[in-house]
Amino acid sequence: MSTATPGYAAIYDPDRDFDSRYTRATGARVAERVAPGDRVLELGCATGLMSVPVAAAGGRVTGIDHAGSYLERARARDLPGARFVRAALEEPGWEDLAGDGFAHVLACNLLHEMTDPVGLLRRARDVLAPGGLVHVSLQNPLSIHRLVAVEMGLIADVAEVSENGHRYATRGVHHARELMDMAWRAGLATVAREGVMLKPLPNAMMEGLPDEVLDGFERAARHLPDHCAMTYLVLRAR
Repeated sequence: MSTATPGYAAIYDPDRDFDSRYTRATGARVAERVAPGDRVLELGCATGLMSVPVAAAGGRVTGIDHAGSYLERARARDLPGARFVRAALEEPGWEDLAGDGFAHVLACNLLHEMTDPVGLLRRARDVLAPGGLVHVSLQNPLSIHRLVAVEMGLIADVAEVSENGHRYATRGVHHARELMDMAWRAGLATVAREGVMLKPLPNAMMEGLPDEVLDGFERAARHLPDHCAMTYLVLRAR
Protein backbone atom coordinates (compact mmCIF):
# COMPACT_ATOMS: atom_id res chain seq x y z
CA MET A 1 0.00 0.00 0.00
CA SER A 2 0.93 3.62 -0.39
CA THR A 3 -0.90 6.90 0.02
CA ALA A 4 -0.22 10.52 -0.79
CA THR A 5 2.00 11.10 2.25
CA PRO A 6 4.89 13.35 1.11
CA GLY A 7 8.21 11.53 1.02
CA TYR A 8 6.66 8.17 1.95
CA ALA A 9 8.53 6.26 -0.74
CA ALA A 10 11.83 7.68 0.48
CA ILE A 11 11.50 6.14 3.96
CA TYR A 12 9.57 2.91 3.38
CA ASP A 13 10.38 -0.05 1.14
CA PRO A 14 7.30 -2.28 0.97
CA ASP A 15 9.29 -5.15 -0.54
CA ARG A 16 11.98 -5.28 2.15
CA ASP A 17 10.01 -4.42 5.29
CA PHE A 18 8.66 -7.37 7.27
CA ASP A 19 5.17 -6.08 6.47
CA SER A 20 5.74 -7.58 3.02
CA ARG A 21 4.77 -10.89 4.67
CA TYR A 22 1.30 -9.52 5.37
CA THR A 23 1.06 -7.99 1.90
CA ARG A 24 1.79 -11.31 0.18
CA ALA A 25 -0.54 -13.22 2.52
CA THR A 26 -3.39 -10.77 1.91
CA GLY A 27 -2.77 -10.87 -1.83
CA ALA A 28 -3.08 -14.64 -1.73
CA ARG A 29 -6.50 -14.29 -0.02
CA VAL A 30 -7.67 -11.81 -2.64
CA ALA A 31 -6.43 -14.05 -5.45
CA GLU A 32 -8.63 -16.89 -4.21
CA ARG A 33 -11.65 -14.81 -5.24
CA VAL A 34 -10.31 -13.58 -8.58
CA ALA A 35 -11.32 -15.36 -11.78
CA PRO A 36 -9.29 -15.22 -15.02
CA GLY A 37 -10.11 -12.05 -16.91
CA ASP A 38 -11.51 -10.15 -13.90
CA ARG A 39 -10.70 -6.44 -13.92
CA VAL A 40 -9.01 -5.49 -10.64
CA LEU A 41 -8.32 -1.98 -9.34
CA GLU A 42 -5.63 -1.81 -6.67
CA LEU A 43 -5.65 1.45 -4.71
CA GLY A 44 -2.24 2.39 -3.33
CA CYS A 45 -0.47 -0.41 -5.19
CA ALA A 46 3.06 0.77 -4.24
CA THR A 47 5.62 -1.54 -5.94
CA GLY A 48 2.98 -4.04 -7.08
CA LEU A 49 3.85 -6.72 -4.52
CA MET A 50 0.19 -7.55 -3.90
CA SER A 51 -0.48 -7.41 -7.63
CA VAL A 52 1.73 -10.46 -8.20
CA PRO A 53 -0.63 -13.19 -6.87
CA VAL A 54 -3.67 -11.36 -8.28
CA ALA A 55 -2.15 -11.27 -11.78
CA ALA A 56 -1.07 -14.90 -11.41
CA ALA A 57 -4.74 -15.77 -10.79
CA GLY A 58 -5.62 -14.17 -14.13
CA GLY A 59 -6.74 -10.78 -12.87
CA ARG A 60 -6.20 -7.79 -15.17
CA VAL A 61 -4.74 -5.35 -12.65
CA THR A 62 -4.89 -1.57 -12.78
CA GLY A 63 -2.74 -0.24 -9.95
CA ILE A 64 -2.67 3.38 -8.87
CA ASP A 65 -0.22 5.12 -6.58
CA HIS A 66 1.14 8.63 -6.01
CA ALA A 67 4.82 7.63 -5.89
CA GLY A 68 6.58 7.48 -9.26
CA SER A 69 9.50 5.49 -7.83
CA TYR A 70 7.11 2.79 -6.59
CA LEU A 71 5.32 2.67 -9.94
CA GLU A 72 8.58 2.19 -11.82
CA ARG A 73 9.25 -0.90 -9.73
CA ALA A 74 5.68 -2.14 -10.23
CA ARG A 75 6.01 -1.82 -14.01
CA ALA A 76 9.38 -3.57 -13.92
CA ARG A 77 7.62 -6.71 -12.66
CA ASP A 78 6.13 -7.01 -16.18
CA LEU A 79 2.95 -8.64 -14.88
CA PRO A 80 0.66 -9.94 -17.65
CA GLY A 81 -2.35 -7.71 -18.27
CA ALA A 82 -1.28 -5.16 -15.62
CA ARG A 83 -0.93 -1.40 -15.91
CA PHE A 84 0.13 1.11 -13.28
CA VAL A 85 -1.07 4.71 -13.17
CA ARG A 86 0.06 7.67 -11.09
CA ALA A 87 -2.74 9.28 -9.07
CA ALA A 88 -3.46 10.49 -5.52
CA LEU A 89 -6.21 8.54 -3.80
CA GLU A 90 -7.87 11.48 -2.08
CA GLU A 91 -8.00 13.61 -5.22
CA PRO A 92 -10.61 13.22 -8.02
CA GLY A 93 -9.78 11.55 -11.29
CA TRP A 94 -8.94 7.91 -10.77
CA GLU A 95 -12.61 6.98 -11.08
CA ASP A 96 -12.24 7.73 -14.79
CA LEU A 97 -10.34 4.43 -15.11
CA ALA A 98 -13.49 2.45 -14.28
CA GLY A 99 -14.96 1.98 -17.76
CA ASP A 100 -17.66 -0.66 -17.34
CA GLY A 101 -16.54 -1.22 -13.75
CA PHE A 102 -14.12 -3.43 -11.84
CA ALA A 103 -14.87 -6.93 -10.57
CA HIS A 104 -12.60 -6.21 -7.59
CA VAL A 105 -11.34 -3.07 -5.89
CA LEU A 106 -8.49 -3.49 -3.39
CA ALA A 107 -8.19 -0.98 -0.53
CA CYS A 108 -5.58 -2.86 1.46
CA ASN A 109 -3.66 -1.41 4.39
CA LEU A 110 -4.45 2.20 3.60
CA LEU A 111 -7.71 3.35 5.26
CA HIS A 112 -5.82 4.28 8.44
CA GLU A 113 -3.97 7.00 6.49
CA MET A 114 -7.05 8.53 4.82
CA THR A 115 -8.60 11.78 5.99
CA ASP A 116 -11.98 10.42 4.80
CA PRO A 117 -11.92 6.59 4.81
CA VAL A 118 -15.69 6.33 4.37
CA GLY A 119 -15.50 8.62 1.36
CA LEU A 120 -12.77 6.48 -0.20
CA LEU A 121 -14.84 3.33 0.32
CA ARG A 122 -17.84 5.05 -1.26
CA ARG A 123 -15.73 5.92 -4.31
CA ALA A 124 -14.51 2.31 -4.45
CA ARG A 125 -18.13 1.12 -4.42
CA ASP A 126 -19.00 3.49 -7.24
CA VAL A 127 -16.43 1.95 -9.64
CA LEU A 128 -17.58 -1.65 -9.08
CA ALA A 129 -19.12 -3.69 -11.86
CA PRO A 130 -22.42 -5.36 -10.93
CA GLY A 131 -21.70 -8.05 -8.35
CA GLY A 132 -18.17 -6.74 -7.79
CA LEU A 133 -16.25 -6.92 -4.51
CA VAL A 134 -14.25 -4.45 -2.44
CA HIS A 135 -11.38 -5.99 -0.46
CA VAL A 136 -10.20 -4.16 2.68
CA SER A 137 -7.37 -5.03 5.03
CA LEU A 138 -5.98 -3.15 8.00
CA GLN A 139 -3.82 -3.74 11.08
CA ASN A 140 -5.84 -5.39 13.84
CA PRO A 141 -5.65 -3.71 17.26
CA LEU A 142 -6.59 -7.06 18.86
CA SER A 143 -3.56 -8.79 17.33
CA ILE A 144 -1.84 -11.06 19.85
CA HIS A 145 1.29 -8.90 19.94
CA ARG A 146 -0.79 -5.86 20.95
CA LEU A 147 -2.61 -7.75 23.68
CA VAL A 148 0.76 -8.94 25.05
CA ALA A 149 2.14 -5.37 24.87
CA VAL A 150 -0.78 -4.08 26.96
CA GLU A 151 -0.23 -6.79 29.59
CA MET A 152 3.48 -5.93 29.70
CA GLY A 153 2.73 -2.23 30.13
CA LEU A 154 4.44 -1.33 26.84
CA ILE A 155 1.31 0.39 25.52
CA ALA A 156 -1.68 1.76 27.40
CA ASP A 157 -4.32 0.60 24.95
CA VAL A 158 -4.52 -1.79 22.00
CA ALA A 159 -5.53 1.11 19.73
CA GLU A 160 -2.47 3.19 20.61
CA VAL A 161 -0.54 4.33 17.53
CA SER A 162 3.09 3.19 17.62
CA GLU A 163 6.13 5.38 16.93
CA ASN A 164 6.47 3.78 13.50
CA GLY A 165 2.77 4.33 12.94
CA HIS A 166 3.17 8.06 13.49
CA ARG A 167 6.21 8.04 11.21
CA TYR A 168 4.14 6.49 8.43
CA ALA A 169 1.19 8.89 8.90
CA THR A 170 -1.18 6.49 10.66
CA ARG A 171 -4.24 8.45 11.79
CA GLY A 172 -5.75 5.69 13.90
CA VAL A 173 -6.09 1.95 14.52
CA HIS A 174 -9.51 0.48 13.79
CA HIS A 175 -11.27 -2.61 15.12
CA ALA A 176 -12.99 -4.92 12.65
CA ARG A 177 -16.40 -3.68 13.78
CA GLU A 178 -15.35 -0.10 13.09
CA LEU A 179 -14.25 -1.07 9.59
CA MET A 180 -17.53 -2.87 8.97
CA ASP A 181 -19.41 0.23 10.16
CA MET A 182 -17.37 2.44 7.83
CA ALA A 183 -18.20 0.08 4.98
CA TRP A 184 -21.90 0.15 5.82
CA ARG A 185 -21.93 3.96 5.81
CA ALA A 186 -20.24 3.80 2.40
CA GLY A 187 -23.04 1.59 1.03
CA LEU A 188 -21.17 -1.71 1.36
CA ALA A 189 -22.21 -4.90 3.12
CA THR A 190 -19.76 -7.42 4.57
CA VAL A 191 -19.59 -10.70 2.65
CA ALA A 192 -16.71 -12.20 4.64
CA ARG A 193 -14.58 -11.26 7.62
CA GLU A 194 -11.26 -13.05 8.06
CA GLY A 195 -7.85 -12.60 9.67
CA VAL A 196 -4.42 -12.62 8.03
CA MET A 197 -1.43 -14.17 9.86
CA LEU A 198 -0.91 -14.61 13.58
CA LYS A 199 1.58 -12.14 15.04
CA PRO A 200 2.55 -12.98 18.64
CA LEU A 201 5.62 -10.69 18.60
CA PRO A 202 6.62 -7.28 17.19
CA ASN A 203 7.98 -7.25 13.63
CA ALA A 204 11.59 -6.90 14.79
CA MET A 205 11.31 -10.17 16.69
CA MET A 206 9.21 -11.91 14.04
CA GLU A 207 11.96 -11.28 11.50
CA GLY A 208 14.28 -13.61 13.40
CA LEU A 209 11.97 -16.61 13.16
CA PRO A 210 12.53 -19.38 10.57
CA ASP A 211 10.41 -19.21 7.42
CA GLU A 212 8.67 -22.48 8.28
CA VAL A 213 7.47 -20.98 11.59
CA LEU A 214 6.22 -17.83 9.85
CA ASP A 215 4.45 -19.99 7.27
CA GLY A 216 2.82 -21.84 10.16
CA PHE A 217 1.60 -18.57 11.67
CA GLU A 218 0.11 -17.67 8.30
CA ARG A 219 -1.76 -20.98 7.97
CA ALA A 220 -2.89 -20.97 11.61
CA ALA A 221 -4.61 -17.62 11.14
CA ARG A 222 -7.88 -19.38 10.27
CA HIS A 223 -8.15 -20.63 13.87
CA LEU A 224 -8.01 -17.17 15.51
CA PRO A 225 -9.36 -14.65 12.98
CA ASP A 226 -10.23 -12.11 15.69
CA HIS A 227 -6.62 -11.95 16.87
CA CYS A 228 -4.61 -11.98 13.64
CA ALA A 229 -2.16 -9.30 12.57
CA MET A 230 -4.57 -8.01 9.91
CA THR A 231 -8.32 -7.80 9.55
CA TYR A 232 -9.48 -8.74 6.06
CA LEU A 233 -12.99 -7.85 4.85
CA VAL A 234 -14.72 -8.71 1.60
CA LEU A 235 -17.51 -6.26 0.80
CA ARG A 236 -20.29 -5.90 -1.77
CA ALA A 237 -22.51 -2.96 -2.73
CA ARG A 238 -25.85 -3.07 -0.92
